[in-house]
Amino acid sequence: MIRHRLNPTVLLIGSIVLCFSCLAETQQGPKPELNASGEVSGTIENTKVHSAALEKNKLGDPSDQDVAVYLPPSYRSSSAKRYPSLYLLHGFDSNIRAWTSHGYQEMNLQQSMDALIAAGEVREMIVVVPNGRNAYLGSYYTNSVVSGGWEDFVDRDLLAYIDGHYRTIPQAASRGVAGHSMGGYAAIMMGMKHPELFGAVYAMSPCCLGMVGDITSTNPSWRAALAVKDKEQFDKDPQSVEQFWTDVFLSLAAAFSPNPSRTPLYVDLPYREQNGGLIPNEPAWTEWHEKMPLEIVSNYGTNLLQLRGLVIDYGMQDDFSHIPLTAQLFSEKLTQLGIPHVLAAYRGDHADHIRERFETMALPFFSRVLARQGSSVPTP
Repeated sequence: MIRHRLNPTVLLIGSIVLCFSCLAETQQGPKPELNASGEVSGTIENTKVHSAALEKNKLGDPSDQDVAVYLPPSYRSSSAKRYPSLYLLHGFDSNIRAWTSHGYQEMNLQQSMDALIAAGEVREMIVVVPNGRNAYLGSYYTNSVVSGGWEDFVDRDLLAYIDGHYRTIPQAASRGVAGHSMGGYAAIMMGMKHPELFGAVYAMSPCCLGMVGDITSTNPSWRAALAVKDKEQFDKDPQSVEQFWTDVFLSLAAAFSPNPSRTPLYVDLPYREQNGGLIPNEPAWTEWHEKMPLEIVSNYGTNLLQLRGLVIDYGMQDDFSHIPLTAQLFSEKLTQLGIPHVLAAYRGDHADHIRERFETMALPFFSRVLARQGSSVPTP
């Protein structure tokens, strides 16, 4: 059994409305099968998935992308059984290994899943971890004429591959999406835009929900980003806070405001210098706002009402000031729209307790709300 290494105080803020019928469910399914040693053991398959959406992107990233797939303990022996699926998205300047092998707090997806299943704390499910890192260190899982169709890679090409190669339950009620930081942003966007594909969302410390705090012109790294003249900026991982923010702003621009005619970076930034200050730069300024959930959530109220569950959590001492601010503002807008959701705050910063939150909150959440084989699918 996994030991709960820490039990931080969790504050439920905003509209903590748990009207998802499955959240009240406490009954556990049949115990998983054991291997020859009497131990619960799932498997991780590492594969490559071709994405037509990523072909010929201007950053030179491959159209064959790495994907890790966790298969639960009974998968090999129960050939008629189908499983709910969870798509798990990593953050900026990270990769698949953040979830699968000694990443977040020594996180190991197979070990976590096996232990939680054996303890009866989560039910069996297939977990899919795609790569979201590109030549600019982060795709934001967003379609771009410069970096390629990363949203389409996940929502179209990857889903089709997984449902075609593994015994998933190919319906939204049995499919969830979760992520941390950049991945949390993408999980919210995918849930808002595609409730026909994803039935539940868990966003951990989601970045970039709105143009607030340290994403605004108050951040001095905007000037550094405006000064970058070549792609060598991304030749190595960020070595300073300024380089990190510069990389973030340029990679966001490749996703949010790409400009294939502006060589060599192919981006427009949402600010420009004038009279010693920074002012909004159109059309990039508007394009950034059109990609941010806080600005566009009112367009997706009907979609969000279709979800079986929506959870957002964040650390109250997050290193990135916009994350707590926008999480709270986003929750307020959800409440105004009558969207059931949970907003949870914990004591910690951006990198704290990711493994623990995933194991003790996110996975049990999906275990409860995702419909299983043979179960009825109530209207949320």
